[in-house]
Amino acid sequence: MNKEFESAYRIWLDNHVAQSSGERRRRLQTRHGFGEKHLLEHAWWPVVGNLNQLHPEYEFVAPDGKFYYIDLFYLRSPIFTCLEADGFSTHARDADRDSFSDGLDRQNEIVLSKWHILRFSVDKLKENPLSCQRHVRRMLEELYGEDCAAVSHLSIYQREIIRLATRSGVPITPHSVEECLGKKETFVLKQLHELVEEGWLEVASGTQRKRSYRLKSRQDN
Repeated sequence: MNKEFESAYRIWLDNHVAQSSGERRRRLQTRHGFGEKHLLEHAWWPVVGNLNQLHPEYEFVAPDGKFYYIDLFYLRSPIFTCLEADGFSTHARDADRDSFSDGLDRQNEIVLSKWHILRFSVDKLKENPLSCQRHVRRMLEELYGEDCAAVSHLSIYQREIIRLATRSGVPITPHSVEECLGKKETFVLKQLHELVEEGWLEVASGTQRKRSYRLKSRQDN
């Protein structure tokens, strides 16, 4: 258990409950739970390190007057982003023609509002949080053009290595990093070693001579 996250999460959620009313308040007290917390703890927190500008069970009204709710809404200019945690069993159990159509209407309204949306399965959050963290990192880079606070202390070369590892579907190699940075092997190996020591990367292959690296899950940091 990440005690820092647990403390921040409880304060954050209590504040939103206190400031809410009506249906949103009811949802925060009865529906906001396992999936949304899992998304925050295992995908968001390891990358961002705070819950600032996130609004749970965000309420919005469509032009036809219908109310919709978003699991987590990242209220940050210039682009707003919706984050959703989807449980397969819940969706399968609750699915009927009306709820299916309603879900499509809801997503259409999100898109027509010119908001972005990222959806994570609860199974993926539990079984492969690193992949989910990769999507959060890319969202922050592509939509907001900023490095997340967690990597701000790294050198510019180390941040580029993290970006390379984030975008790559396979483990990165010293050679691929050399091509990315335009630097020689000795320099690259030193950067990779420091990122392993800091817990950003782990060795994917090789023992005495390390041949490839991948992002290491930081969910417990």
